[in-house]
This record gives sequence, C-alpha cells and structure tokens, in this order.
Amino acid sequence: MYRRKAQKLLICLCFSLLPGCNLPFWPAPPLTIAAARQTLDRWNPQYCKVVEFYGFSQPPADGSRESYVLLANPRERAAKPVIFVAQFKLLTRPDGSREWFLTSLMNHSAGLTRRQGWDNLLIPVQEKPLTGTE
Repeated sequence: MYRRKAQKLLICLCFSLLPGCNLPFWPAPPLTIAAARQTLDRWNPQYCKVVEFYGFSQPPADGSRESYVLLANPRERAAKPVIFVAQFKLLTRPDGSREWFLTSLMNHSAGLTRRQGWDNLLIPVQEKPLTGTE
C-alpha cells in the first residue's frame, strides 16, 4: 500500500517537473543600444561607421530584434550615409548560455526589389569599454 502511494507520488512529482525542463537554464541577456552600436562600429571599421542609431523594433519572433542605423564609409568622406536594417538574433550555445549576434545588415538603396548588404553574418554582440584610441 505504501509502495503504491510512493510510486504515485513519484510519478506526480516527475510530471510536475517536466515543464520546467524546457525552460532555458540561462536567462536571456539584454541587448543594449550601446552594445549593438559598438558591434556595428567594430565588425568592419574600414567600411562601416555608425552615424546614427535609431533604436530597436521587435519583430513577431521572440529572440530577434531589428534596428535602423545610418552608416557611413569613413574612407569616403564625400559619400552619403546610407540607412541599413541590422538584425540581431538571440542564439543558444551548446552549454545552454544565450547570446545576441548580429546576423544581417541590409539596405534597399537600389530599390525595394534589390537588397544590398550582408545577410550571412554571425558576430557576437559585446559591449566593450571604449578606450581613447577608438
């Protein structure tokens, strides 16, 4: 009798813990404007410099952010800055930790049917303290 109650209790306990197994162990880190801006400035500094960061929008997919940024080429002073859409994705590493990555940087300056930019990026977003040399 006690054995049967213990088995039922164990089964109930296991079923009550199952939903918690799917929850991520590590909480999602915040994606700050400073970290996103520094990542954009550092990924290709010869070509890309952030002139203005307009902020984030959250697409319907969770773990994804988009932002509009005005980028200029620091080597071509006469060139006009261009508006790009930067996409950031929250990815889970094999150890269970979660991290934001810059995954795409696109613009439509050649028309709405032609996308130009980079759509195969995987650059970790890191907020690093700025030094006097940057």
